Amino acid sequence: MNDVRILLVCMKGASLNAYIKELTNLGIAHDVVSSFGDTHKHKKTKYNGFLFDVATVVRAKSKEKIEADRLVERFPVLRLNYLLSGGVIRGIPIGRFSGKSNELDYFITHVCANFPARSLRGSKSSSRVLNVLLRRELAKDKVNIEKSVTFDISEEGGFFFSVKRWEEGEPLSVVVKELADKTPILSIVKRVQVWGKTDQLPGIEVQFLTMTEAQADQIEELL
Repeated sequence: MNDVRILLVCMKGASLNAYIKELTNLGIAHDVVSSFGDTHKHKKTKYNGFLFDVATVVRAKSKEKIEADRLVERFPVLRLNYLLSGGVIRGIPIGRFSGKSNELDYFITHVCANFPARSLRGSKSSSRVLNVLLRRELAKDKVNIEKSVTFDISEEGGFFFSVKRWEEGEPLSVVVKELADKTPILSIVKRVQVWGKTDQLPGIEVQFLTMTEAQADQIEELL
């Protein structure tokens, strides 16, 4: 499981020692923070999932619990409870990405292993308007470039204004004018909002597939 990386949020103590021992036995790469307020220290690291110690969640401040909720919205999360008397680790999956199994081993090998790793900084998005060029190949040797603007953007993707015809799953590349690094960002259309069919802005929701470190850093600064 060398390709899976987990972030464990747990206070120091017997529970932490038990969790680390189990992750080590399973051969899982992992990092540890003692509180949700410390997760920003690993904002550039890409993770496949999170482990939340129940006692740490209970003692978290309200601001930290908001950060925990954001992580649940974007990652597989398993809450862990260590029973000192029997030396047993029990899990509770939470969130739409986490599956239904209570077993730590299954959560990592079946849920996290099939979840694309992503960084923590992508949890922030902004409605700031940026100028972008949407480039797609309509046919061999025929390229279409559309000028557009963002209505929502993060490190992982965004929503771009467009009245053109698009299809879900269609590939494209995106150039953001405000970024110093103009390397085209390979992307894919995840959702299409067609002009004239609803009272919402027409456009496409896009997932970024490739992005340079410089681009990700600058987008984070712009948010």
